[in-house]
Amino acid sequence: MTNPGKEVRVAIILNGLSSYSKIFYRKFYEPLSQAFTIAVFKTCEPYHGFSLAKEAVSKGYDFVFAAGGDGTLHEVVNGVIAAGTGVSEIPKVGLIPIGSGNDFARTMKLKADSQHIISLIKNSSGRLVNIGKITFTTTDGETDERYFINVADIAMGPEVVKRVASARKRFGSAIAYYKSIVETFLSFQPMTVTATTPEWTWTGKLRSLAVANGKYYGHGLCIAPGAQPDDDMFEFFICGNVSAFDFIRYSGTLKRNKYLRVKNVEYRAGREVHFTSMKPCLIEGDGELLGILPATVSLTDIRLNFVS
Repeated sequence: MTNPGKEVRVAIILNGLSSYSKIFYRKFYEPLSQAFTIAVFKTCEPYHGFSLAKEAVSKGYDFVFAAGGDGTLHEVVNGVIAAGTGVSEIPKVGLIPIGSGNDFARTMKLKADSQHIISLIKNSSGRLVNIGKITFTTTDGETDERYFINVADIAMGPEVVKRVASARKRFGSAIAYYKSIVETFLSFQPMTVTATTPEWTWTGKLRSLAVANGKYYGHGLCIAPGAQPDDDMFEFFICGNVSAFDFIRYSGTLKRNKYLRVKNVEYRAGREVHFTSMKPCLIEGDGELLGILPATVSLTDIRLNFVS
């Protein structure tokens, strides 16, 4: 909860590459500026939010908000963590959900409403959420790493991300997501992947394997109904050699936050997993393409104080 007698300084990292940025200025800018001292940092290129979030931390803002979707939040999370070394107090992190996906916002029950966001800033003591780390292979064969707050995914999921990025969204982002998923299901060839954890190993033909800190990905598909972002555990959604017909048939179950009880779909839990594949296999985090396997996804000791 904020101190009523203290000036509250809020840095907002706005996705300037999206047409949704107009929503921020129309619905949020004036109410927020009347309630707090705000500064808007507008991204101008991919991953610009990373350096802007670092800058906001260095300037001592009380809150650093991402204004956008899961990708913008991903950049802000990585920037805040990168800036954290040597900083006496890490700001609270928040999200104004005006992006195309907004899947982590669904888990945290955030609304694209200015009064809702203002109330959270004034009254929320924050929620200490877990942060995962993805150590992956770059296309140059080097090793790199990135943090994530929502979901890491391999195989078909990253292919969907690629397709969504280039898709026309004339009928809205939800239709674009679903169309991209179906098109990728029809064209994607399941590949043999091995997932190894300290507790279990899975090997087989794979459509998608998601490591979930939050409940949703792919614009509202609930692939981890039991996931809680503060319970020190990942939930794994393993979608093996499932046909496009079955996916379409059961996607409504995912939208209703239900577990799928069908052949070649499994749910497991763990804190760390190592992925290998016989053929090149992509990996993404929070809807951002990162690299290829081999890769390791692990739960870190980092907890961010998230406004919710």
